Amino acid sequence: MTTGFTVTGSFLCRIFIAAVFFIVFSCEKKIFPPTGITEDIIVPVSIVSVEQNAAATAEITVKTSNVAENNFELKLLTDSGAEIPLQAGSNEVVSVFKLTTYTSGKLQDGKTYTLQLNYRNELDKSITISRNFTAESTKSWKKLPHAPIADGDFTGAALLSPLYNSELAVYRYADAVNWDILKFDGTWRSVDSKKPVPRHNAIAFPLGQAGGRELIFMGFGFINDDKLPSKKAYLNDFWWTVNYYYIGEHAGVVFPLYTDIDRDVKFFLTYDHAFMLKEDFTGAMRSMDVKWDQKECQPLPEKTGKLATFTINGTGYVINQTAGKAPHLYAYSPGQDKWTRMADFPGVLRELGTAFSAAGKGYFGLGIDAPGNGLRDIWQYDPVKNAWSYHSEYPGQGNRLLVSFSDKNKAYLGWGYESRQIEGSAARQQTGCTDFWEFDPQ
Repeated sequence: MTTGFTVTGSFLCRIFIAAVFFIVFSCEKKIFPPTGITEDIIVPVSIVSVEQNAAATAEITVKTSNVAENNFELKLLTDSGAEIPLQAGSNEVVSVFKLTTYTSGKLQDGKTYTLQLNYRNELDKSITISRNFTAESTKSWKKLPHAPIADGDFTGAALLSPLYNSELAVYRYADAVNWDILKFDGTWRSVDSKKPVPRHNAIAFPLGQAGGRELIFMGFGFINDDKLPSKKAYLNDFWWTVNYYYIGEHAGVVFPLYTDIDRDVKFFLTYDHAFMLKEDFTGAMRSMDVKWDQKECQPLPEKTGKLATFTINGTGYVINQTAGKAPHLYAYSPGQDKWTRMADFPGVLRELGTAFSAAGKGYFGLGIDAPGNGLRDIWQYDPVKNAWSYHSEYPGQGNRLLVSFSDKNKAYLGWGYESRQIEGSAARQQTGCTDFWEFDPQ
């Protein structure tokens, strides 16, 4: 059966052709100020995070504009409506926004609290936003530096390089001409690149080679047509880079081009193979190895909805999220080319959830429920017991389209978008997020 993914010709021949593109499309690496530093950017006043690393206390962070006057009021309320005092703490300026922390004690474990944020927006309209959280002490979450971004996409094609000290990189769409590639090694560094063509919802991943080497692959995604803003033009090109340190500096084309990329693509990895599925499709899956050879694999046993994936000990896991149904979990054995239905996700029905793995367990949560409300619960999957259990509440702001990175014993996630309800209105705001977190299940 012809799939449009088949690769023909020898690998050496494809390397030679791609090497020409590698040279032609290479560009000088630049370190430049974060993309969004302009004074006309609107930074919505937001409750960024609720961090609970000690019993009975919470540290709350509020984001405001650093270039405009901000008048807001923050209250912490019990479930009976009583107000709990907040103490103002430090201020930090990042790009065009300012982060202000508040602390509170006297929280009771297991009780639900409400943060209520009141402010006036750029049109001088009064806005009220609320965020509920449950008091629970957890040391699994560690706050990392915010990404210095204020426009473009607040998500991107994320990858972690296991061969280069687990350093992180995100291909982020800045505009129709430029990528803002952000690398993280404790601080964010921004690299400008114009190749390949910037696009939304791209994917990126490393594949290992013998001798402790790796190749970085990146591509797919879509661009918008200004004449038809509701339409997506999907791209079928895929690109390779020698290793992590050359991201943004060189890129070569993987030949031949794919021919049937008409939807968003999700993937999971083993050391030297990527397994790719299209969302909202038949369940067909193809693999690609480090030599670019593609192969049709056993399809997922059901049609795909929105997908989230992770890998544990060489087994790939796919969480299939379809409207009105409990998310289904499937495990894929590359050696047997076989799918096995595992325990369904027991939490609230959702779409656009985020998945990752750490220390031999899988994790899934966040997303939005059927009415569009943002969720922040994180659940743990134990592959030995084939069982799910609630783990903790994500302390950050975003609840959909987050970037996530799975390392051996830890994971990293953040950015994305917050779907938040404006009180007294049917409107929901979709707010870009910049916070970033380390997750250690301990």
